[in-house]
Amino acid sequence: MHEGANDEGDDPALLDLSKGRLVRDPREPTLRRSLEALSRRPDLDRLVDFYQPAAGMARHRAAGASWVARSGLETDADRVVITSGAQHAAAVVLAAITRPGDLVLTEEVTYAGIKSLAGLLHLQLRGLPLDEDGLKPDAFEAACRSGAPRALFCMTNLQNPTGRTMPLARRREIAAIASTHDVALVEDDVNGFLPTDPLPPLAQLAPAQTYYISGTSKSLAPGLRLGYVVAPAHRVERIAATIRASTWLTSPILAELVTGWIESGEADEMVAWKRSETAARHALAEEILAPWLSPGPVSFHRWLPLPEPWRTETFVAQARARGVMVTPSEEFMIGRDSAPHAVRVCLGATLSRDRLEEGLRRLAMLLAQGPEPSLAVY
Repeated sequence: MHEGANDEGDDPALLDLSKGRLVRDPREPTLRRSLEALSRRPDLDRLVDFYQPAAGMARHRAAGASWVARSGLETDADRVVITSGAQHAAAVVLAAITRPGDLVLTEEVTYAGIKSLAGLLHLQLRGLPLDEDGLKPDAFEAACRSGAPRALFCMTNLQNPTGRTMPLARRREIAAIASTHDVALVEDDVNGFLPTDPLPPLAQLAPAQTYYISGTSKSLAPGLRLGYVVAPAHRVERIAATIRASTWLTSPILAELVTGWIESGEADEMVAWKRSETAARHALAEEILAPWLSPGPVSFHRWLPLPEPWRTETFVAQARARGVMVTPSEEFMIGRDSAPHAVRVCLGATLSRDRLEEGLRRLAMLLAQGPEPSLAVY
């Protein structure tokens, strides 16, 4: 078995490549050791006996500023607000800057969680077309002129589900359009820690327009549920007030745990391991699925366009019959337009590389054979 294997919880009869989970480094019991050290600290009571500021404690916010700097965003700690994960961060930002009925733009194929938030906050959601460089500026410009959108929600790095990264020139175009039309930018950069030479985020190019979201679910561990919002300076208190209204504050103990990892360098060690493991899995996918995949940046997931005559629902069903689960494109679609014939294949989860390889080879065999004829209709 390859190094980095972690099969805990896997159903041996089913290879689940549909979940956006991340493999965890099994070699270092960092969490257990850190919790034990935290429990022995003489100032532990301070973290639980008193309500702390809704935006977070000063030291935790400083650690957050240090953390997002690793993804290319240089910012002051007083612009950082601590949240209970990136999903909570997105909910807080949208609740703070919109009202029911407002129009929010996003990519036409995007992170499914934004649909849940739009429903919760009673927002209109409109998808904009993508090309190989991400969100198309002309479509964004046209939507700004015709629909008076309140915000654009987008992912500039390793977009979920397509895996595309927006180049610098495209980022500048999007930032300029948002500034011209006074449209808020909500930049979800939970994958921004993976690139080793990150591009400037939208929040660096248009700081007065952009609410930048980062978190620890992908980079460290999904159960931590700690996130960061870097808000425009004049909107920080509004974001903090929305946190007070939703959860009062993020757990200071959780923030202290992550802050300790950031300050000690342990967080960087975890990220380095994840980068290495993800690169190995990414290379495996590109090798096995080479006839159907174009080369792309290292990512936790791959967007697999299906060749003729495959239809998405047929491929998903026949892959499941062969013991492999993948996510259909329909799950990521905004609006009622026809979804592309494609699936998302997740390369992480708790699977060993050997099990991942087995699942990828089953998919490759299925693609090579083509769809089995259906006898359900005659």
